[in-house]
Amino acid sequence: MAKQVSPLDIYPLLPDNCESLFGTSKMAVATQLAGKKLKVKDVREIYETLPPEFIEKYEKLADLLSPTIREIEIGAGDKKVTIGGDDVMFRHTLSFYNKPPVAVDVWDTMIDAELFERIEKIQNFKKFYVGDFLYLDMIAIRSTSGSPETFGKIVEKIIKHSDLPLILCTKNPEIMRAGLIAADDKNPLMYACDLKNRKEMTRLALEFDAPVVISAGGNLDDLKSLSATLRADGVSKIVIDPGTASYGPEFKKTFQNFIKLRKAGLDGDKDLAYPLIALPIAARKSAALPKVGETLPPEIVADYHETIAASALTVRYADIMIIHGLEGHELLPIVHVTDMIYTDPRTPSSVEPKLYEIGNPDSTSPVLFTTNFALTYYTVESDLESAGFNGYVLAVNTGGLGVEAAVAGGQLTADVVKKDFEEAQFNFEEQTAHQTLVLPGLAARLQSDIEKSMNVAALVGPMDSGRLAKWLEENWPPKKE
Repeated sequence: MAKQVSPLDIYPLLPDNCESLFGTSKMAVATQLAGKKLKVKDVREIYETLPPEFIEKYEKLADLLSPTIREIEIGAGDKKVTIGGDDVMFRHTLSFYNKPPVAVDVWDTMIDAELFERIEKIQNFKKFYVGDFLYLDMIAIRSTSGSPETFGKIVEKIIKHSDLPLILCTKNPEIMRAGLIAADDKNPLMYACDLKNRKEMTRLALEFDAPVVISAGGNLDDLKSLSATLRADGVSKIVIDPGTASYGPEFKKTFQNFIKLRKAGLDGDKDLAYPLIALPIAARKSAALPKVGETLPPEIVADYHETIAASALTVRYADIMIIHGLEGHELLPIVHVTDMIYTDPRTPSSVEPKLYEIGNPDSTSPVLFTTNFALTYYTVESDLESAGFNGYVLAVNTGGLGVEAAVAGGQLTADVVKKDFEEAQFNFEEQTAHQTLVLPGLAARLQSDIEKSMNVAALVGPMDSGRLAKWLEENWPPKKE
């Protein structure tokens, strides 16, 4: 069940002078808080300036708005990440929050040259997608040496070369202590506390105030017992490891474990209402991975299975993950899936509706329009830029709908296009030598209406912006009649 909080529930807990404090009305603030457009922690400082009775109101507000699945912060500074924070089983019910950070592993027996090269690849990875860049978020440091001193030293080296949040991976309390001391105030995630090392890891989590993963080999009863024990001991920052298998019946169990744990947490089991960690890295380490092609090298096969595990578990509630592969054929699917699943389905992905300049346009440059649906606009922009064209592109305000849907639904009409050009203060007679507008192929039906209402020549462009460069080569500048 989704946690339902309405603005009317929040309204009594807000100060009456919201207009002066927040710059908007009391009901508007309540609506923003209910819709998570404004976070409760963002209003704390304002409450602290109010009379003492408002501290109690803030605490009630924080409790009311706290997500069912606890939010956990990992790391420090600008690169810190927040995981968890969801209230629903299904994305379309509300939305999923806090996109799962992707951590890539390093290990403490690497020589410096290999280590720094790998860190460089992790930090430099970025992919432009729908108006934003997608990155890798964390570094997971695995202890393979069995030496506290070696582990501590590699943590120190990594901190000097990277400000990404860390996951310290060892079940040896002495090695974990060395890593925590080296990480100092970086707030790393401890992996992992199990039934054997519970007492020692609990002490470390409390001593260093660090978030900790609990692990029990996929046994849900043991996970609940571990969580209850840690909570009773005073540990509040817990992440749950449901166990990650590679494929077949074992992966089916993994998949079901993630679902069962999330459902239990959302149904009110406080011991299980914590973020879940997935280990796709474990999927690639299976000794019996099935073949996906007779000629593929083992490393590619391992990347394939790691990608499948990461993508599948992102869809089913993984709040953070550790992977090994650094090749584009693995990273691109993973970062795209996490980005898409954690995009708010209630709000179309859109760009600001306005006139954009591509390159250095002049009076002879083509003028085009598309909609302000982000994927449509950035595809058109990218296709023009990669072809080396200069021009103007108007992103028409269709509420974030694509061209075909907006034409069919009446959000994209000749009058709307004319209005948006006027608001952009673009005058075809004064600013162009051709007085010609290029329409998207999917908006061809608007050609006649646009010519009549805007007094311009309207050319119908290609159906796909991927053909736009060739179309412009063949049709621009427009032929004079």
